[in-house]
Amino acid sequence: MTFVLQSLPTLAAIVISGVVSLVDSDEAIYLWKVHKFDFGVWMFAFLGTLFLGVELGLGIAVGLSLFLVIFESAYPHTAILGRLPGTTEYRNIKNYGQAERYDGIVVVRVDAPIYFANTQNFRDKVQKYVNKAKQSLEDRGSHTAVKFVIVELSAVAHVDTSALHSIQDMHKNYTNQKIQLCFTNPNVNVMARLVSSGIADEVGRDHIFVSTHDAVSYCLTAMDSVEISMHPSSKDLLITEESPILLLTVSKDDVAMNRAGSDLSDNQDIEGGGYE
Repeated sequence: MTFVLQSLPTLAAIVISGVVSLVDSDEAIYLWKVHKFDFGVWMFAFLGTLFLGVELGLGIAVGLSLFLVIFESAYPHTAILGRLPGTTEYRNIKNYGQAERYDGIVVVRVDAPIYFANTQNFRDKVQKYVNKAKQSLEDRGSHTAVKFVIVELSAVAHVDTSALHSIQDMHKNYTNQKIQLCFTNPNVNVMARLVSSGIADEVGRDHIFVSTHDAVSYCLTAMDSVEISMHPSSKDLLITEESPILLLTVSKDDVAMNRAGSDLSDNQDIEGGGYE
């Protein structure tokens, strides 16, 4: 019995030495500094392996990773876009505080494919942005109403039938609110789905554009009888008489770009403003 007890410290030292060598402390410190969420996943896997065994620990790590993939897919990142001053580039207004926004126009970008798992979230996000714009206009006492919702599709790799039905419902809903839905920069596959489903004709092919700048230019032209406010500069005009509008025209067989000139009124008035 004494021999057994005397050997226990030696066995314990061997086990502890083996476990310590398995812990990658440098990686843990790196994850903590760079991405605390990944560090949390690492800790769950580590503690699960330490107290429950290797198989359960690995199972917990794999399960958490799958959950994160599904969560990020079901709740994709979206953003309100504004125009960088002096350019035709549109960026996330949270990252670029100087980005210019226009009363009556809501520009939204979706940063993931749209499919059955995230269609409801997509609709809710767009509606939230529209409601926010309406509330901001009311708070400022503006007589301008939201007239256009532009959805930037450059990051949308594909759409499924659930997404198409959702877009059709959005179009009908916004039409009842006298709001025109527009799309910009869809890839060939997405555009083919919009055409084959009939959405391109329902929305209007003249409301599908090659770039966000062309879409905004079109919307401002359509609102030329309404007072338009721009934030922060009233002198930096978005478009000139020489700037063309690119429309995306699609047939059943192929997708092509058709350049159509835009005729603007010389007395179009653009003032400073914007919603938060």
